[in-house]
Amino acid sequence: MIVLGIILGVILLILAMIGVGGSIQDKNRKKRCQSWKVGDKLALCGGKYNDILEHRKKEYAILKGWDLENLYIDCGDDMVYQVNWSVMNFNKSAIWRKNYENAKKVMGCDPAFSGGVGDSNPIGRIYDGKPIDTMNEIECEVYLKKALGEEDYDTAELIKKRMEKFR
Repeated sequence: MIVLGIILGVILLILAMIGVGGSIQDKNRKKRCQSWKVGDKLALCGGKYNDILEHRKKEYAILKGWDLENLYIDCGDDMVYQVNWSVMNFNKSAIWRKNYENAKKVMGCDPAFSGGVGDSNPIGRIYDGKPIDTMNEIECEVYLKKALGEEDYDTAELIKKRMEKFR
């Protein structure tokens, strides 16, 4: 009878620890995500989703939504993935908003840096393996015809904007 009481006590203790641990985890996640916004840039830990980012030449995943169990992210391929919180390293956008507000509070005026995170790809859009921002006039003409032929109007518009710099 004593052995049965000890076994039941251990089982109840384990269940209580699991319940308390889950409650603490939920509380920590609520606190962590209270300043998040849809569109924030997330740094990911290594793994499948980080590999997708690298393949797309992106540094950050875009936050599309979240709950206490999962994050919903876009890794630059216009697909929304449901991932576990453990995939995320940190929310770069939320950190910079906090930095901006802290500096503004101490300085008493707006800091000379932005409260947001700039695009990690300074080169810009790449088309057919070539950054549009580095194309010369002849390349622009060739790639514009190709983009229009493929009905890629967004890229065609970017190439047209690049061509305006040569006039």
